[in-house]
Amino acid sequence: MSYSPRLSIITAVYNGREHLEQCIDSIRSQTYGDVEHIVIDGGSTDGTLEVLQKYDHDHEFLYWVSEPDKGIYHAWNKGLARATGEWIAFVGSDDRLWDDRVLEHTVQYLHTALQQNIRYVYGKINLIPAGAGTNIITVWGEPWEIAKKDILQHMTVTHCCAFHHRSLFEEYGNFNEQFRITGDYEFLLRAFVKGNDALFTSRVQASMHAGGLSANIRSKLVIARENILARRLNGLPPRFHHRLQLLKARTAQTLAALIGRRSMNILSDTYRSLRGKDKLWSKVD
Repeated sequence: MSYSPRLSIITAVYNGREHLEQCIDSIRSQTYGDVEHIVIDGGSTDGTLEVLQKYDHDHEFLYWVSEPDKGIYHAWNKGLARATGEWIAFVGSDDRLWDDRVLEHTVQYLHTALQQNIRYVYGKINLIPAGAGTNIITVWGEPWEIAKKDILQHMTVTHCCAFHHRSLFEEYGNFNEQFRITGDYEFLLRAFVKGNDALFTSRVQASMHAGGLSANIRSKLVIARENILARRLNGLPPRFHHRLQLLKARTAQTLAALIGRRSMNILSDTYRSLRGKDKLWSKVD
C-alpha cells in the first residue's frame, strides 16, 4: 500500500495492572508496523509500573511516563504532546484491539478519509464482561449516515480506537480537562458543529470491558450534565431531550438509593428490552 502513515495510540492508566499488559500486547502484535504506543500513567501503586517496565527494551514502540495527573483528559493531552503520528487514537488500559490486523485494515480507511477531507475514522466496539469472560454483551457502532442524525445531541460514534487526524487538534485544540467522562464528545462536537463528517469502517476495532467510567449507571448524572455543558460550550443550547436525560439520571440515582443498584440495573435493562435494545446495565456490575 502506498499510503503508510505513522499511527499514535495513547493510553491513560491508573492502577490498571490487571488488563494493561493485554492492551499493550494487542497493539504490539499488529501486522501494521509504523505505530507508537504512548502510555500515560497517573502514578499507579498496584504493580502497573512493573508491567510497563517489561517493555523498556522496546523504546521505538512504547513510551511511558508515571506521575500524578488531573484525570483522563489531562493524561490524553500529555500523550498528544508526545505523539508523532499523522493519525492518533485512544485505547483504554482495560481495552484491547480486536485482532492483529485492525490497524492494517484501518489504514485503508484513513487513506479514503483523506481523499474525502474527513478527519475522524471510527468502527465497531465489542462490549465484553468486566471479569475474565469473553462473551460479547453488545456491539456499539453505527454507520455515519445514522450516527450523523443525532451527533449534535449526544455521542453517537464510538471513540475507542477511533482515529483523529492530527490536524483536528491543531485546529480545535486539546481536550477540555474540566470534563470527567464526556470530554471526547465535547472535543468532537467542536468539529461536528462546523459540518465536519466522519467515516465508519464497519469493522470491529476493539473490545471494551463493561463497567468502565462511562458505562456505569452511577455515572449517568455526570454524563447528562456534561452533555449539556458540551453543547453550551459549542453554542448549542440544551433541548428537551437533554433536560429529560438529566431528569432520568436523577430518578435513576434516587431509585438506586431506595432499591439498590443491582435492582436498578435490572429495571433499566427491562426498559431497554422493551425498546428492543440489548441488556446492558445488569451485566456491568
